[in-house]
Amino acid sequence: MKILFISLFLPQKQAKHAGGRYVFELLNSLSKRHEIHLSTRLEDGEFPSLEELKPLCKSISTYTYKAVEKRTFFDKLRLVANYIGFSRYADRLIRQGDYDLVQVEWVETALLIGRGRTPMVLDAHDVITKPAERGMSQSRGPARLLARLRYVLTQAIERRIMRRFAAILTLSEYDHSYLLKMAPELGPMTKTVPIPAGLDISDRSFEVEKNSILFLASYKHRWVNVEAALWFYNKVFPLVSRKFPEATFIIAGYGPPRELTSLAEKDPQVTVTGFVDDIDRLYKTSSVFVAPILTGGGIIVKVLDALAAGRPVVTTSYGNEGVAAMPERDLLVADDPEAFARHVIRLLTDTELAERVASNGRNFVRKNYGLEAVIRRIEEVHKTVVGGSENR
Repeated sequence: MKILFISLFLPQKQAKHAGGRYVFELLNSLSKRHEIHLSTRLEDGEFPSLEELKPLCKSISTYTYKAVEKRTFFDKLRLVANYIGFSRYADRLIRQGDYDLVQVEWVETALLIGRGRTPMVLDAHDVITKPAERGMSQSRGPARLLARLRYVLTQAIERRIMRRFAAILTLSEYDHSYLLKMAPELGPMTKTVPIPAGLDISDRSFEVEKNSILFLASYKHRWVNVEAALWFYNKVFPLVSRKFPEATFIIAGYGPPRELTSLAEKDPQVTVTGFVDDIDRLYKTSSVFVAPILTGGGIIVKVLDALAAGRPVVTTSYGNEGVAAMPERDLLVADDPEAFARHVIRLLTDTELAERVASNGRNFVRKNYGLEAVIRRIEEVHKTVVGGSENR
C-alpha cells in the first residue's frame, strides 16, 4: 500500500516526545512492506534528524516552526496558529496526492483535515476531551464557567473531527470506553491498539543506585509533567526524606524549565539531567520509578517503559488508567501525597516486595505491549479500511 503518515511531532528514534518515538517505530516497521510517505511539523534545528527517516520514506514534506526556550503568551498563540497551519497544509497534501491510505497522528492534527476520497485512519494518542472534563471538575468559582465552556467546545470539536475518519485508534481500553460514552456513533470504527513499550530497553543490567527515585518525562511545552515533578518534590519527597535522608530525586527528560532546574541548584538531593541518550541505563540504575500524573491523558508511555525496564513503579490512578496494570501486583497506585510516599518507602525498605512488583510489571508489559503484536493489529485495521473503501 501507498500510505501517507501525517504527524504533529517529528518521528525520531531518540525522540524528545514519546509519541514521536512511537510513530518512528510505525514507519520503521511498515516501510518494510509498504510505500511510506511522511508529512511532519519540524522545529528549527531538527532538519538533521530527517536523515534517519529518509531510508524509511519515499517522500518527506515538512512544515517548520520556530524553536523558543520559554514560550510567552504570544508564542503560545503562534504555536496554536502553527498547528492550524499544519492541518490546512496536510489537508491540501491529501487532496493533491494519490494514496491508498492516510494515517493522521494526534487528534489536533486533524482539525482542518476534511473527508475526501482517500480512506483515513486517526491515531488519536489522547482523547482530548478527557483532560478538559477533568479540568472542569477540578475548577471552582468563576473559573468553572470558563472550564465548562472549554470542555463543551473541546468535545464538540473532537466529535466533529472523528466523524471524518474510517477508523479511529485509541491507545487504551479506558480511552476507547471514554470515547464511546462521549460519541456512541463512533463505536463501529473505533479500535484499541496499545502503544508498544520498552523500545529502548535492552537486556543489559546495571547496578542500582541505592534510594534513588526517578521521574522521566518531556517537559518542554508539557506543563503537566512539570506540575507532576513539582508535586512530588514539594509534597511527597519531604515525607520520603524523613525516612531516608540520603534519598535522591532524579528529574530527567527533555526541556526542563527554570522551575525544575532551580531545584537542583538549591537542593543537593535533586538532580535535573535534561535529555538523556541512554534511558535504558537511567531506568535500570534507579531504585524506584515514580509517575505522579495529576491529569489524565492517553496511555502513559513513561510508565510502560519503566515497567519494561524492570523497575518498581509508583503512580497515580491517572497514570495507570490507560496502562491497566493490576495495583499491588504489577505496580503501586496512590493519589494523595501521604499514600504515595508510603508506597515509595515500602519499595525502598522491602527488597523482596520491590523485586516481586518489578518482575510482575515487566511480565505484564511483555504480554500486553509487544511491538510485533501492535504492528499486526494496525495492519489489520489498514486492510479493513482500504478494503471497505474499494467495496463502496
